[in-house]
Amino acid sequence: MNKATGKLPSTARVVVIGGGSVGASVLYHLAEKGWTDVVLLEKNELTSGSTWHAAGNCPNFVGSWTMMKIQSYSTKLYRELGEKVDYPMNYHVTGAIRLAHSRQRMEEFRHVERMGRQMGVELQEMSPSEMQGVYPFLEAHDLYGGQWDPFDGDIDPAQLTQAFAKGARDMGAKIIRFCPVTGVRRDNDEWVLTTPQGDIRCEYVVNASGYRANEVGAMFGRNVPCVSLAHQYLITEAIPELTARDKKLPLLRDPDSSYYLRQEKDGLLLGPYEKNCRAHWTTADDPMPEDFSFQLYSDDLERLEWYIEDA
Repeated sequence: MNKATGKLPSTARVVVIGGGSVGASVLYHLAEKGWTDVVLLEKNELTSGSTWHAAGNCPNFVGSWTMMKIQSYSTKLYRELGEKVDYPMNYHVTGAIRLAHSRQRMEEFRHVERMGRQMGVELQEMSPSEMQGVYPFLEAHDLYGGQWDPFDGDIDPAQLTQAFAKGARDMGAKIIRFCPVTGVRRDNDEWVLTTPQGDIRCEYVVNASGYRANEVGAMFGRNVPCVSLAHQYLITEAIPELTARDKKLPLLRDPDSSYYLRQEKDGLLLGPYEKNCRAHWTTADDPMPEDFSFQLYSDDLERLEWYIEDA
């Protein structure tokens, strides 16, 4: 087992459990607000777990006012974060085309576009011919229309996490890796967290433990309703037509067929949200492993056949 990176303080105002993109973001934003007596505990390496498995797509589109505010704030922050904290960021703001195969889907797009307009999110309706002008390889014969998001794109989740971590450290926050939380108790209106390095007392705890959120929540007597699904993606070899381009293709999103397609170097990455995807770690014969930080499941390409053909 790796040795913890740093000495565990005996107290903190806030302890964040989990060193992925969400945990590091929480730490960064607390420190930015002046809460510098904050500690992040990560059982493995920063970016392990859910963040390591993440695709890194960054949309603004969503049907919820609250979530759109969060997503548009985030994409704006990501465009500025590298310079703000002096850390290199691999963030491709390519824009995205969202496809509509029916009038009903297009009406949903128009609703979200008008909602976005009220908060400065620039979503624009597109005709099939306009989409082909931006994405020349698009077959538009069965499309009703589409929508353009100029600030959609993809980011390296590991670099994003490290950027947040650097910014938080620079403002006085503390990060201790290889320091899992193994127990919790309540004492005199404070939380006492037990780790292999000893105990730490705090006023507040943030559960940012990704796919282990329910496990951590159970320590506090809370049921966190989350399930891990085994999704797959497929990356093609280099495509000459993409190699010849001097500009990266925009991200393509198809909510009706339930996949996204984005350029990955000189090839394409197809990421479907399979209708027959498989849940894991929900039954006694499929227990959650002690560690799944940097692991993958075996291929099950039959589940992808329909999406490959449709794309």
